[in-house]
Amino acid sequence: MSSISVVIPLYNKQDFVAQAVNSVLQSSYPPHEVIVVDDGSTDHGPQRVHAIGDSRVRLVSQANRGVSAARNRGIDEARGEYIAFLDADDYWSPRYLGAIAELIARFPACGMYGTHYYYFRNDGDRQVPRLRGVKPGAQRVERFFELWARGALFNTSAVVIPRRLFNGAGIRFPAGEQHGEDLDVWFRIAEHWPVAYLPEPLVGYRVGVNGSLAESFAADALPCMQRLASRYRAGAIAAHHRKGVSRILSSGQLAIASHLLAKGERRRAMALLYDPGCLRFPRFWLRLFVAAHLPSSLGRQWIT
Repeated sequence: MSSISVVIPLYNKQDFVAQAVNSVLQSSYPPHEVIVVDDGSTDHGPQRVHAIGDSRVRLVSQANRGVSAARNRGIDEARGEYIAFLDADDYWSPRYLGAIAELIARFPACGMYGTHYYYFRNDGDRQVPRLRGVKPGAQRVERFFELWARGALFNTSAVVIPRRLFNGAGIRFPAGEQHGEDLDVWFRIAEHWPVAYLPEPLVGYRVGVNGSLAESFAADALPCMQRLASRYRAGAIAAHHRKGVSRILSSGQLAIASHLLAKGERRRAMALLYDPGCLRFPRFWLRLFVAAHLPSSLGRQWIT
């Protein structure tokens, strides 16, 4: 039976953190521990955690240093064989941890274990992102980047990583970053280890909350993509991953261009769209290219 520590970074999520923690405690598969890292909250979130009153829940406090530092603190505090991550405004279905444990038992040599997820809003709206190119059932993914280029397989709240990788390989979330900091970890692991995956949406990912990372994307070149591109150009990416990484870099440029257009920063978006690599996704590229040449109000409608 694998021991799984759960790390929950907390910053001003008093309305949601108890639901997140309780979703872990109500799992059909018991967690080894739940470590909530309060990253300098100024609301009553820490008190809500303390009030849960379960011996498996440990509250750790630090001055505000960002989500990467909070997750890294949780990694340092964890004692389980595996580390699961859950954002304080998301939650798990009761089956999630058990499904992860089954993946671990079936595919013991993998570097990550994840499931699919769904978006939800406070008004009850729920949407499951479409998976492209993914076979049904539990599977070991050898060409992670080729699948990821078609769409995200999981998010931060839907992935579990062996603690030995953090300790032995020195992997941590990049300090000071809060956009793409999770991708940086996933990519570095997937370059060297296979990934076990269950394409079943067992994690709820909340959107539409002011101050959440999902709602505060800064449209700019993500450092994680820049680092991935640097490794690609240096020949540090294994041959069987290069095609997928190339597609991820191109689709990432288009995603950033889309965000820039939505913000009205047409010139910066056009600089990205003139990269020949973006033509790997001709329909997406054409839609953005047309939007960039329309009046701003029409352009924003064209890409939404």
